[in-house]
Amino acid sequence: MGLHTSESPDRITQEEEANIGVENQPRATTSIPQVIKTRNWWICLFVCSGLVVTGRVLATLLLNFYFIQTGRDVCDDPKQFKGTWLQSFIQNAAFPFTALLLLLWRSLFSTHRETQSSSSFVKLFLLYISLGVLFAAYSQLYAIGRTHCVFFFWIFTTQLIFTSIFTAIINKHKFNRWIILSIVLSGIATGITSSDDAYYPCEGEGGKMSYGAWCGLFGTVAFSLSLCIMQLGFQKVIPNTESRVSAVMLMQTNASMIATLICLVGLFISGEFKDIKEDFETFTKGRPLYVLSLIGLSLAWQVMSLGLVGLVCLASSLFSNVVSFSASPLANIFVVLAFSFMDDDVDWFKGGALLAGILGFASYIYSFYKATKKREIASQSETESVCD
Repeated sequence: MGLHTSESPDRITQEEEANIGVENQPRATTSIPQVIKTRNWWICLFVCSGLVVTGRVLATLLLNFYFIQTGRDVCDDPKQFKGTWLQSFIQNAAFPFTALLLLLWRSLFSTHRETQSSSSFVKLFLLYISLGVLFAAYSQLYAIGRTHCVFFFWIFTTQLIFTSIFTAIINKHKFNRWIILSIVLSGIATGITSSDDAYYPCEGEGGKMSYGAWCGLFGTVAFSLSLCIMQLGFQKVIPNTESRVSAVMLMQTNASMIATLICLVGLFISGEFKDIKEDFETFTKGRPLYVLSLIGLSLAWQVMSLGLVGLVCLASSLFSNVVSFSASPLANIFVVLAFSFMDDDVDWFKGGALLAGILGFASYIYSFYKATKKREIASQSETESVCD
C-alpha cells in the first residue's frame, strides 16, 4: 500500500489526463496493476480518514478531561486563561512517534533512497519551515480562541470557507455539486454541536472575548493555509519518485518538530512553564494521570494530524478538512456520554448533526466514485475503438 503518486479521483474532474494511483499508465488500457493501485488508493483513503476520526475523538475527550481535572471548566477560576502555550506545545510534541513510524517504514518497505539536488533541498527546507510556523501559529491561536471567546466554535466553522477559498486560488481546485453539498453538510454538522465542551469562557470578559475571537479567526486562516501549502508541496516540491507514505510521515515529522520548538520557546518566554508544576500537583485524578493524559492528548493530536496530511496527499486539502469536520458530531457525542455536561443527553439534535456529518463525508466520497467510473468508462471506450 505504499502509494507513489498524489493523484486522486478528485483531480480527474480537473485534469482529464490524470489517472488514479498510476504512473505512466497508457490511457487506452485498464491493466491489472492500475486496478490494484486504484484499490490501494481507496484503502489508504479510508485508513487516513479513520486516523482523523479516531484522533479527533480521542483528542476531544482528553482535552475535556484535562480542562475538568485542572479546574479550567470553572468560569471564575484564575487559571481559565492560562496554559495556552502548553496546549499548543502538546498538540505538536509527539513528532518522535511519527519519526519512529517513518524509520520503521523505510527499514521494512523502502526500496530506494531519493537523491536530491541542492535546489530541491532548499525548497523542502522552506516548505517544512513554513508549515512548522503555521502549525505553531494555529495551535496557539486556537488555544487562545478556545479559552477567551464563547463564540470560538462558531468562528471555527469558517475554516471550511477559508480552505475552499485558498484551495481554489493556490491549488486550482474545481468544485462540483457533490463537493459543495459536502462542505455545507459538514459545516452544519460542526456548527450545531459546537457548544458541548468542558470549557466555556465567561461572557463578562468583553475585551478578552474580542481578543479571543480575532485569534480564533486568524487561527482558521493559518490552518487552512497550511493544508493548501501541504497540497502544493506534494504537487510541486516532493519528488514523484518518493514514496507517498514516507513523504507524508516526513512532512508531518519535520513540521511538527519545528512547531514544537517554537511553542517551547513561547512556553518559557511567556513564563507559563511555571504553571505546569501547579497543574501537576493539583490535578484531581493524581499526578500519574496528569502525565498520561498529556501524553495521550499529544499522541491523539499527532494521529489526527498524520491522517490529515495523508488525506491531503491522497486527495486534497479540502477533503481532509471535510473529514475533520464530519468527525466533530461523533466527538461531541462521546464528550456528552463521558462527562454528562449540563445534564445533556444524546438527543435527536445531535443525531441529526451526526447524520449530516456522515452525509457530508459520503457526498465527497461519491464525487470520487463518479470521477473514477468516468475514467474507467473513457478508458474502456478508447480500448474498444483501438480494437475496432
